[in-house]
Amino acid sequence: MTDETRTQAETGERPGGEAETQTENKTEAKALPPLPPKKTKESFLPPGGPGARAFYVARTLLLLALSAFLVALSSYCLIAPNDFAVGGVTGIAIILERASDGKIPQSVSIFCVNFPLIAVSFFLVKKKFALLTLTNVVLQSVFLTLMERLGMPRLEFDEKIFAALAGGIGIGSAIAVALKLGGSTGGMDVVAVIVQKKFAANSIAWMLFFLNCLVIASSFFVYRVPGDASASVLPLIMAACEQFVESKANDTITNGFHSAIEFRIITDKPEEMSLAIISRLGRGVTSLPATGMYTKETHAMLVCVIHRRQITAFRRVIKEVDPDSFAVMSNVSQVLGLGFFSGDN
Repeated sequence: MTDETRTQAETGERPGGEAETQTENKTEAKALPPLPPKKTKESFLPPGGPGARAFYVARTLLLLALSAFLVALSSYCLIAPNDFAVGGVTGIAIILERASDGKIPQSVSIFCVNFPLIAVSFFLVKKKFALLTLTNVVLQSVFLTLMERLGMPRLEFDEKIFAALAGGIGIGSAIAVALKLGGSTGGMDVVAVIVQKKFAANSIAWMLFFLNCLVIASSFFVYRVPGDASASVLPLIMAACEQFVESKANDTITNGFHSAIEFRIITDKPEEMSLAIISRLGRGVTSLPATGMYTKETHAMLVCVIHRRQITAFRRVIKEVDPDSFAVMSNVSQVLGLGFFSGDN
């Protein structure tokens, strides 16, 4: 008996065990079904043709109209009649209307203040951004003019906090819709894009915050009630509440649709797990080596990012393929890349 045979007899191994293991692995790998065709950037592009382009234009105009209407409705029917102003050009228009006793309507102020900014952005930023913003501002002026001419009711609340909440949701939603289209609602948003495009300013948010605070602070002299400090400060408090709700609504709509879920899975069946995820969920998977520091055993760690609506199906895949796997789920605020959001605006 040779030394090799004696060693195999002592350890209980069969001759050629390593070769048989490799053969079994190859057979098991061959038994797996083939992967689906690889998705490319073109796979996620909408269908072309005149019909698709007409649908895109109609959809863009409809959303622009919705954005402009929300700004006009919030400023004319909710904010101005409840005696407080907001930041940006909308706040300037409300202050001018109040200071002039209605002789300078909001429709005129919004267009006159925004037009020079849009003209500058046409040359310094993208032409598409300038055209979409100009369309939004023109529609705002049109809607405000119609509301003024038709005598649309202006809502006055006993509890003015409701006006601030509703106005913040309306304007925040309008800004988010405009930004997702590649434009803006005008005003300070245009200033932010111009500065960010041409200057390396790390404090743009603080600059915009300062400008908005300057507009809101100037409203104190318009809404001030002599001899009544609480009534004089109330418009500033309402404006601060509106700005907070506006920023939250904007952030929720802008980033909420781009959020996703990241899974990290420790498994001993990486091939089967990856194949199930790719074929059933249509999501890519990245495999990394992982070593347990207690057992010193080597496993595979799979990293996968999915949409929130796929969580239930993903959990079902994990349970069916490898119930003994260890999975960690975490929220991802935004995803840029193939299969998710790939815009450059």
